[in-house]
Amino acid sequence: MFYQECPPPPGLQPFVTQLWLVRAEPRARYEKILPGPEAHLILNLSDPYRLISPPNRGDGPDGSGETGMQETSRGTEVSTGFYAGLQRSYLISENPDQLFNVGARLTPFGMAAFTSLPPSEFQNRVVDAEIVLPGFSNLRESLANAEPDQAFAALIHFLQQRLKPGYQADPRTEKATQILAQQDVEINVLAKDLGISTSTLERIMIRDCGTTAKAYSDVCRFNRIVKQAAALPKGSVPGRELLHLADYYDQPHLIRTFKRFSGFTLSEYLQVVRNYGAEYATFVPLEEVAG
Repeated sequence: MFYQECPPPPGLQPFVTQLWLVRAEPRARYEKILPGPEAHLILNLSDPYRLISPPNRGDGPDGSGETGMQETSRGTEVSTGFYAGLQRSYLISENPDQLFNVGARLTPFGMAAFTSLPPSEFQNRVVDAEIVLPGFSNLRESLANAEPDQAFAALIHFLQQRLKPGYQADPRTEKATQILAQQDVEINVLAKDLGISTSTLERIMIRDCGTTAKAYSDVCRFNRIVKQAAALPKGSVPGRELLHLADYYDQPHLIRTFKRFSGFTLSEYLQVVRNYGAEYATFVPLEEVAG
């Protein structure tokens, strides 16, 4: 596996948090991608793979009929670039034989700096990047054999060209997302600390991130518990130990929430992560998919 990261230049901050490139043979045929606090812009430089809508997701991967994404009986085929907004549930991908992707991790309010489309249109969805950033798929041809530095330079240039001149993030949104990513805070308390009303906080979060503060808080809390679970030593009693670390009311609440966001029980999740390693905490290999 080859994986490399590149920090974004100051002009793309705070909208982009990291650029990355991966070339690898997948550990398993499928991969379960768990929800996290960031959005993702990805250029697929490998053979097509498929995004499979999980059972009962409600609004699974989208983009049918768009360039680079085609709905099939086995899921949505991804051949070029796509944008994954903030997710409220897991995604499942069916991988090609070799992975080769370059991408950018964006803050929850990041895409608003590059497009006038409402961020709410892309929450819990995966869409062809051409819908959000026209011309993105054109990078595929020029980067097919590129070295990492060349790929990062091309992606940086593309994003710089599409950054709204003089655009600045609302400092209240920026601060709210930073706090919620780190700790569980009651939304009314957070709003008071920011010097605004709860309704104002929810309004600016929906405007800039496409989601409510409460929904974003839930995803961040789940993401923290996933990382804590992956770091537990072998032989731990996950429900008891994680409840001590997490911001959940009781153990049944923790178990229900974990299952809803990940599709795993805690025991199932720990078994898989221990088989593959903690580096697969949020991109979890799967040998098969039910149904």
